[in-house]
Amino acid sequence: MSTPRQERIAHWVGDFCDTSAFRDHPSLVQEYAPEVLQVFLDGACQARDVEPADIEEGDVKPALLEHVARVEMPASARGDVPALCAAFLAEMQTQGRLSGGAQLGMYVRALKKPFLDAAEGRTATLRAPETKLGRNDPCPCGSGRKYKKCCMGLLDS
Repeated sequence: MSTPRQERIAHWVGDFCDTSAFRDHPSLVQEYAPEVLQVFLDGACQARDVEPADIEEGDVKPALLEHVARVEMPASARGDVPALCAAFLAEMQTQGRLSGGAQLGMYVRALKKPFLDAAEGRTATLRAPETKLGRNDPCPCGSGRKYKKCCMGLLDS
């Protein structure tokens, strides 16, 4: 059973799919657009449990990177998804439904690389900064002596 918010989202997506802004996108993306946009807008609304007209920048990032990234589609279509979502947000502003939609759209476009990484299942590799042990640093064994006078010869071999 649909909630009023889901019906509103479906209506917004349907209206967008009838615009010239929608027809400017490649046909492969158009094929997946209704599902992608509904998942996107629903995910943005779920972030803070708000109505579609009240979404903000902090709502669209998880919607794109967590929800839309899991939508099954050909890899060749994925690269155009952020642009599609951006055009949708801008069009919703043009129609008077979403304040700041164009700015949200620019933010979504900037998330293209993280979106593609998330869609491919890649995550950022975080590494702890490594510090190189110098000859004159205190020895890591805890003796209190300089490394060069203590364990340098033992640890290097």
